[in-house]
Amino acid sequence: MIIVLAPAGCASSNRPPQAQTSLLASSTQSIAVTEPTGVPGLIADDPFCSAWAGYAGTLQALGIAASFGDLSSDRLAVLELTSAARLVEVAASIAGSWPDELAAERSVVLEQRIGPYARRARRAVEALTAAGVTSAEQATLSAAWQAALSVRDPEEPVIDVASVADDLQFKIDVAAVDYDSVVTPFAQDPSLVVDAVQTPATDAYLVAKCPDLASSGVGDAL
Repeated sequence: MIIVLAPAGCASSNRPPQAQTSLLASSTQSIAVTEPTGVPGLIADDPFCSAWAGYAGTLQALGIAASFGDLSSDRLAVLELTSAARLVEVAASIAGSWPDELAAERSVVLEQRIGPYARRARRAVEALTAAGVTSAEQATLSAAWQAALSVRDPEEPVIDVASVADDLQFKIDVAAVDYDSVVTPFAQDPSLVVDAVQTPATDAYLVAKCPDLASSGVGDAL
């Protein structure tokens, strides 16, 4: 988006129209306004809001990469595996910080709305473990994913995650080949279609209590 600022006072000038046009052309400034980076709400004081931001931001990053990132299925699997440990953590954090006032919708949200994504993430973590990725290395991946979300450029279709040690990356790549061969690709998994799950109280809570997240639209229908 480009905002054009006219010089102060030019509108009330007594100069002839031609002179005013010339002055405007030579004096206007174009200021490029860029979209803010990072997932809104990720560092919110409310642990429920911050965990939801991590959950929704991860789903958004994977969904956009799948749709617009021009990634092969195995490279998308690498990205998904990189995110998996953090997604498991934030899903658990949402459950652990669940607001008392939303008790009536807790099971629906955790089992039917978040549950399909959390279960898939746990399966991805199992694939990493089978490939020899240790708990400490999974913690490294979780931290790398969180850091990537915190500075994510919304203009880029594929989230930029910092490189990890070569031996760890090798294990991720090995796990991704196996994972991609047996698991439906992220964007095609029918179990992840949760649009029909109705949780109006939770949606209203996110809008009212998590304004950064709600205003960005990150949490919509996720």
